[in-house]
Amino acid sequence: MAFLFWSLALCAATTYTLREGLFANGQGQIQGMDLEGMILAVAAFVAAAWFFGPMYGVAIVTGVVIHEYGHVAAYRICGHDDARFRLIPLMGGVAISDRLPDTQAEDFFISLMGPGICLAPMVLAFAVSGLTVETWPQVSHFLWIFASVMGVLNFFNLLPFWPLDGGRCVRIIAYAIWPPLATVVAVAMSAAFAAVAIYMQSTVLFIFALMGAQNLFTTPDISNLQRPMTKMQTLTAFGAYGFTAAAHFMGGFALIDLYLI
Repeated sequence: MAFLFWSLALCAATTYTLREGLFANGQGQIQGMDLEGMILAVAAFVAAAWFFGPMYGVAIVTGVVIHEYGHVAAYRICGHDDARFRLIPLMGGVAISDRLPDTQAEDFFISLMGPGICLAPMVLAFAVSGLTVETWPQVSHFLWIFASVMGVLNFFNLLPFWPLDGGRCVRIIAYAIWPPLATVVAVAMSAAFAAVAIYMQSTVLFIFALMGAQNLFTTPDISNLQRPMTKMQTLTAFGAYGFTAAAHFMGGFALIDLYLI
């Protein structure tokens, strides 16, 4: 029960912290629900269910939606009222705004809050799963799958590879430490991602690495257009990134150990 109490407290704290971004003008707002958006959402669910099974499909799509809404909420807190997201089959999703964040601190906050918002529902699902394992075993099993999938998805997303959120966070921190270091780190991240894809003999990961490298070399460096982080902000950002990545690794460890280790 203590675990459940603290998980509910974490959910309440997350909701309170992001309250200005979770709701637009005092009520929930859905954008982009046109035919194309609905088709992409359905295709994302069908692809996930086909490859991983129905329960994993539901968990993956739900986790991606929560993740992307975390980015949207962070965008809105930073004054981007136009923020929205779309699901992309086999790729996850993407959060969109029509203008750049004004500062690197805002850019880091927006990048981290995708995985950050997922901590509360992951912990709550683990807590409820433990309490319902004997009374509602099927519910408990799904909640365990959901929580574990959330951990794996967000830990992967926080790996320091471009263009994952982790790569963006690390690049921003590197720029705050020494601006030329950001380019070196970004190139090294893309090369490391490609090496991992080759080692794992994963065509999908290799294509993803090539897409990231192309985006890295064809997109102008926007770091000099944003106000850099202060030393205190850099230390805080580094700690927040490390804590969030470690928490999601712990949450997804069972699946990571089962399929990768």
